[in-house]
Amino acid sequence: MTGVVGSGVSYYYDGDSAEQEFTHIVGTVTASGDTTIYTPTAGKRVRLRWIYAINDPGSAASPLIKISLGLQEKYRVYAISKRQMTTGAVDAPLVVNLSEAAEVAVTFLLEEI
Repeated sequence: MTGVVGSGVSYYYDGDSAEQEFTHIVGTVTASGDTTIYTPTAGKRVRLRWIYAINDPGSAASPLIKISLGLQEKYRVYAISKRQMTTGAVDAPLVVNLSEAAEVAVTFLLEEI
């Protein structure tokens, strides 16, 4: 890797730059159980870069939100806004599971690798 100097501090560029362009998935999940959000191209993996999921604060329902890549549960939360790179298995879809019906806004930044 090539060293880069910024603000007098040396660091290495690891390929994870805010300058990169990712696929944006936005929507609202309302049904209890599994909802497939994104299915990768055959032979590819989904790499999550940033996730956001929160239920309607005005709603009486507060479902447990599970975010999975295929059979790998990555997050189990009531609300999340997180920038973290995590990669699923080949052909594993991105799935959101709600413990009860509610209105949950979701946004994902991802790439296929």
